[in-house]
Amino acid sequence: MKKVLALILAWAVLLALASCGTAGTNRETTRTGADTSSETQAVSETETTVVEEAVTDADISAQESTDAFSISSEDGVFSRTDSLITIESAGTYTLSGLLEGQILVEAGEEDDVVIELNGVTLICGTDSPIKALSASSLDISAKKGTENVIRDTRTVKKTDDETQGEGAIYAKCDLKIKGSGTLVVEAAYNNGIHTTKDLTVQNLSLKVTACNNALKGNDSVTVKSGSVVAISTQGDGIKTQNTDANKTGETRGDIAILGGSVTVYAAGDGIQAAHDFEMTTGEDAQAAPTLTVYTGSYSGYTASGASTTSYKGIKVQNELNVRSGSVVLKTYDDGLHADYGTSFTDGTKGAGTIHILGGTTSISVYSPANKTAGGRQGPGGWGGQQQVSGADAIHADSVLNISGGTITIDSSYEGLEANTINISGGVTYVAGNDDGVNACSGIATPSVNVTGGYLDVTVSPSGDTDGIDSNGSYTQTGGIVITRGPSSEMAAAIDADRTVSVSGGTLVVLGYGRVSTSGSVKSSSLNLHSSGSHTVNIGGTTYTFTNAYSYGRTYVYSDTTVSA
Repeated sequence: MKKVLALILAWAVLLALASCGTAGTNRETTRTGADTSSETQAVSETETTVVEEAVTDADISAQESTDAFSISSEDGVFSRTDSLITIESAGTYTLSGLLEGQILVEAGEEDDVVIELNGVTLICGTDSPIKALSASSLDISAKKGTENVIRDTRTVKKTDDETQGEGAIYAKCDLKIKGSGTLVVEAAYNNGIHTTKDLTVQNLSLKVTACNNALKGNDSVTVKSGSVVAISTQGDGIKTQNTDANKTGETRGDIAILGGSVTVYAAGDGIQAAHDFEMTTGEDAQAAPTLTVYTGSYSGYTASGASTTSYKGIKVQNELNVRSGSVVLKTYDDGLHADYGTSFTDGTKGAGTIHILGGTTSISVYSPANKTAGGRQGPGGWGGQQQVSGADAIHADSVLNISGGTITIDSSYEGLEANTINISGGVTYVAGNDDGVNACSGIATPSVNVTGGYLDVTVSPSGDTDGIDSNGSYTQTGGIVITRGPSSEMAAAIDADRTVSVSGGTLVVLGYGRVSTSGSVKSSSLNLHSSGSHTVNIGGTTYTFTNAYSYGRTYVYSDTTVSA
C-alpha cells in the first residue's frame, strides 16, 4: 500500500508540474498576486500528535493536518520544486495542509518575510522543515484558531554539517514566533527553534520538544507573551550564545521573560544566558510573567542517555534580575546562578551579580540529608550521575542583592550564597542542609549586610551547619532576621570569621551566636526555641513563625521592644 501511495503521489506531482505549461522543467514559479496549490496529495492515515503530560496545566497539543498542502501570497514571490518551497522575496505567505518537505527562505538581505501557519503540518527528515538562509527578518505566525505542527525527523546530531539547519525552525536572521493559534515543534536532530540572531516569542500557544535546546537565539531570546512549553531531553531549555557588542554597543546574549507563561523541562540547565537574564513585566504585557523550570530528574522528560554537567534553573554569565512575576524552580543544581569573570568578546567581563527586586521566587533544590556531599546530581538515575559538593538555591559568584519581593527556599544545600550578600527589603524564607546563608570567599572580603527586609533562616540544630555564616563579617543596621542553628561555636545559628555586628533592626538567634551590639540595640532572652508555632511582637507588629526543630536557646538583639 505504501508503494502504491508513493506512486500516486509521484504521478500527482508530475501532473501538477506539467500543468505549468513550461516544457523541459519541473520548476514552478509564482509571482506577485498568484496562488498555487497541489492538485493531488496522497492522504496518509490520520495521526494525532501525542503529547507527554508532565504537568497537565502546561500541556499544549495540536492535531496534524492531512489536507492537501497549499501556499499562497498576494505580495511575495516563491517557487516550488517537488517538495521544496522556496520563498524568494519580502511578503506574506500563507501555508496550510500537509507538506513532507521544506520551506526554504532565500530572500534579499533587506526583505521582511512573514509566514502564516493556517493549519499546517510540515515534516522533513533531510533538513530543517523551515530554514531561512537570507532575509532581514522572518515572522512565523500561527493564525487564530489553527493548530500547526512542525516536525524534524532527522536522527540525532552526531557531527557538524554546515549544510544542515540546526533546528526544526532555523534562521540566519531575526526570528519572531507569534500569532493567536497553536504551534507544536518536535526536533529529533538538534534544536527546536534556533536563530543565529534575535529570537522573539509573542502571543501564541507554543510547545517545543528538542533533543538539544528547545529555544535558542544566538544573540538573544525574548518572550513577550503567550503560553510557552520548552522541553529539552538532552540539553538546555532556553539558551543564548553570542557576547559581542550590537550596533548600540550593548553586549549580546540576553534572555528576557516579559510576559506570558513559560514552562521549561530540561535535562541540563533550564535557562542558560550567555550574558544577562531579565524577568520583568514588559510594556505590552497584560499581566506579570510566570516562569516554571524543572531540571535533571525533576523534568520528567529527560532521556536516559542524556550526558550533561550542569542542571541549574537559571544560569547567567553576567547579571540576573528578577523584578516582577512568579518564578518557580525545581532543580538538581543551583536554582539561580551568576558567574563572575567570564571574558566576553566585546572586551568586558562577567559581573556575577544577582538582583531580586520584586515578584515571588520559589526554589526547591535536590538536597538529600547528607548535605549532597558527593551527591549525584544528574538525570541518569542513581548510576553515573555527576557528583557535586552541593547545590545552592541562589548563588552569585560576586554580589547578591535582595531589595524586594518574596523568596521561599524549601530545600537546598546552601540557601543564599555569594561573596557579598546585601538584604535591604523583601521577605525571604530559607531552608538549607548546610549553611542557610553563606558569604563565601571571592574578589572582596566576604560580608552579609542587612539594612531592611525580613529574613527567616532554618537549618538543623545538629551537625556541621550554620544558619548564617560569613567568612568575613555580618553587619545589621535594620530589618528583621530570624536565624536558627546549633548551639556551639563550631556550628551556630549565626557565625562570622570576623564580627557579627548589630546596630539597628532586630536579630533573633535560636541557637548559638556571638553578637556585638552598638547604638540603641539591646539584648534579651525569650522562649521561642522549641519546635512548633511561635508569635513574637517586634515594635508593635506581630510576627508568627514555625520551628521545624527544637533549638538550644533564644537571644534577641533589637533597637525596639520585642516580646513573645
